[in-house]
Amino acid sequence: MVPWRIITYVIVFLVLFNITDSVVFAIQPPSGTWIEGAPMRIPRFEMSVTDINGKIYASGGVDRNEYLTQITEIYDPKIDQWSTAPPLPEGLDHAGLAAYAGKLYLVGGFGKNNVETDSLYIFDPITAEWTTGKPMPTPRGALSVNFVDGILYAIGGSSGDYKGELSTNEAYDPATNEWTEKAPMPTARHHHAAAVVGDKLFVIGGRISEFKTSMDTNEMYDPIQDKWKVLNPMPSERSGLSAVSINTDIFVIGGQTLNGSFTNINQRYDTESGKWTLEKPMPTIRDGHHATVINNKIYVVGGKTAPAKESVTGANEIFIFRPS
Repeated sequence: MVPWRIITYVIVFLVLFNITDSVVFAIQPPSGTWIEGAPMRIPRFEMSVTDINGKIYASGGVDRNEYLTQITEIYDPKIDQWSTAPPLPEGLDHAGLAAYAGKLYLVGGFGKNNVETDSLYIFDPITAEWTTGKPMPTPRGALSVNFVDGILYAIGGSSGDYKGELSTNEAYDPATNEWTEKAPMPTARHHHAAAVVGDKLFVIGGRISEFKTSMDTNEMYDPIQDKWKVLNPMPSERSGLSAVSINTDIFVIGGQTLNGSFTNINQRYDTESGKWTLEKPMPTIRDGHHATVINNKIYVVGGKTAPAKESVTGANEIFIFRPS
C-alpha cells in the first residue's frame, strides 16, 4: 500500500511550488485502490462504527486483553488523526451504531458476561454527552441498525452467548422516542451486515449459532410497504462482515467464511442490476471489523486478523471508489 500521508505531503509540495493541476491529479489514488490511514489508538474488535459531520466514531468493543470497553475514539480523515471522546455509559460490544440529524444512536449489544442489552444511548457531538433513549423492546446483540427516512431499524441479532438467532425488526422514531414492531426478516440471523440504498434496506450474510454457519443470504426491506424481498445471494458465505453503500452499489467486505476462516474478500452488489462483482481485496484479512463511508472512501476499522486475542487490530484501511 502507498502511505497516504506521504502522498499528502507530495501534493502540498506540488501546490506550493505551483505545479500544474494535471500533475497533482495524476498522483491521486485511482478508483479501486486501498490506502492506509492512521490506526485506532486502542485496537478493538466488535466495536460500533459510523460517521457524522465528516468524522468517524468507534465505540465500545473488546481489546487485546479481552476486556469489554467503554472507549469512544474519533477519526478525522482531513488530518488523519484519532482523538478521544466521552466513553459509553457502559461497556458494550456487538452493538449497532447509526447517525441521524447530528446525533449518534447506539442500540443493544452485549454487556458484562455476554448478557444481551436493550439499551439505547444517544450522543450529541455538540454537548459531548451521552443520554438515554427508550429501551429497545427486544434485548439483543450482533444486530444491524440503520436509518431510513428518519426512522431507525434494528434488525436481527442474537440473545446472549448466541443462544438463538433472531428475525426481529423493530423501528425507533427519534421524534417520539417510541419503538414499533415491523415485519420480521425472512431469515433469522446475527453477525450480518446491512446498508441503505435510497429508501430500501439490504441485509446481507450473517450466521446462526456460533461458528461455521455463515450465510450468503441477501434480503431487502421496504419500510414503506413493510415487506421483505429475497434477492440474488452473495457469491460467498460470510458472517462478521461489513457492508456500506455508495450511490446504488453495496460493498461487502471481510468477515468469516463457512469453514470458519477469516477473509479479506471485497464484493460489490449492484442494486439496480442485481449483479455481484469482485473488487480488490482488503489488504488485511479481518473479522469483527466495521466500516463507514465519507466522500466515496470506505473506511474499514478494527477487527481481528485471526481467532487469537493477540490478533486484535486497530487497522484503518481505506478503499477508494469513484462511481462512473
